[in-house]
Amino acid sequence: MNKLTKSAIAGAAGIALLLGGAGSLAYWNDSASLSGGTITAGELTIAASGTPSWSDVNGPITLGSFHAVPGDVLTYTATFNVTAVGDNLSATVALTGDSIAAASSAGADVKLASLLTKSAVIKVGGVTTSTVSPAAGTQTVTVSVSITWPNGTPANDNVAMNGAVDLSAMTITLTQNP
Repeated sequence: MNKLTKSAIAGAAGIALLLGGAGSLAYWNDSASLSGGTITAGELTIAASGTPSWSDVNGPITLGSFHAVPGDVLTYTATFNVTAVGDNLSATVALTGDSIAAASSAGADVKLASLLTKSAVIKVGGVTTSTVSPAAGTQTVTVSVSITWPNGTPANDNVAMNGAVDLSAMTITLTQNP
């Protein structure tokens, strides 16, 4: 055998010894089973359950024939079934951002939509709040939405005369609080 062959065999044997010994390092280890269990997710849902109504300071109104003026506050009231199940659950009621939209691209419609403000509250067990917390099963709550045309300046309010807004996308949301 020549020297090169002997060197290759010796090198291969050395590598084999190193690789074989790599798995035999003696580290102590152990394991123990944990007594686990099941995690169950909670639930947060809201669904309309009654006939809604609209009103202003003078009482019930028919939305389609009502003509708003600066200073008016229109209130939408309806009952909803809310299911809020979760040990650390708290959720806030609100309206989606597109709940008040200009009826067209006309200047008066766009201006009126920009002037109106919206808010939503929920009444749970006779107490008005903006949040709901866990309950046993589904509870019926009253949701009130206020759409306000605040008294502003004639320069702004006059531009909104004869304007119209579309409320068909008005949507109540419940969003879990962090």
